[in-house]
Amino acid sequence: MKKNRKNLALLLLAASLLAGCAGQSNSQSSQSSQAKSEKKAESKASSKSAAKSAASSAVSSTKSSSSQASSKSAASSSQRADANRMGTLTSQLRVKLPGMLLPAADGLGQGGSNLNIRYTSSSSQNVVYYSVGNSPLALNDSRIASEKPYAVLTEKKNVADASSLINYQEPKTGLPAVKIASNVTGTEEGAAGSTYLQFNQGQWSFVVRASNVQGQKPLPTAQKLLSLYQQYGLPDTAAKSSVQVDVGESLGSLNTVITWAKGSSVYQLKAHSTETAFKMLKSLS
Repeated sequence: MKKNRKNLALLLLAASLLAGCAGQSNSQSSQSSQAKSEKKAESKASSKSAAKSAASSAVSSTKSSSSQASSKSAASSSQRADANRMGTLTSQLRVKLPGMLLPAADGLGQGGSNLNIRYTSSSSQNVVYYSVGNSPLALNDSRIASEKPYAVLTEKKNVADASSLINYQEPKTGLPAVKIASNVTGTEEGAAGSTYLQFNQGQWSFVVRASNVQGQKPLPTAQKLLSLYQQYGLPDTAAKSSVQVDVGESLGSLNTVITWAKGSSVYQLKAHSTETAFKMLKSLS
């Protein structure tokens, strides 16, 4: 009898242990299932977030591309308007001043849509004034006279002695040498509170004047001048010609003066910016 009871107790204990193991297994299975559900939900949320981010990025990229295209289009339209303005006025000038060499480019970086031109003409010379106003005006409108020109082109006709007007400078000797570029050397001298740096290229003499009083140095301007000459060139001329530049650029200063001969005429372009002058002369015809 005791033996039977002992066996029964052992059976009950075994059954209890089996029930505990089954419950633990079910609990682990439930936790695993729950974890899988949570991971799946997180994965879906992450996918949605990534999709939303990609869509937002695509929209932003599209807007940026559209904005850039719009800016380029506006700049292109502005450039065309500037070119058309210069072209229209130059065509009118060619009728008024037949035979005179005229630039096809205004030489400006911006503001060409408000370009204005006036001129004077006589038997001995033609003078053309280029300026930028508050609005575009007709050729030779009287109001243009009150605008400061950024460039002035003069043609002196039937000149007997061109050299007296051109002021070409022969290469100097016996003066301190200044290296302007690897293959270009100039000379420097001081006079009347200024320093003059000169170099020569072909038929052209280049002279840069710097004010000692204002603490100016001629070399940086001379280096820029040489670079512009190498980039744009200058008008063809059989006579010796000159470029003179005062250091410092400001509206209306006309600190760059380029003079050359063409046939029986002597031309001179004065400009407030050396680069503007070179750009205009590059388009001369």
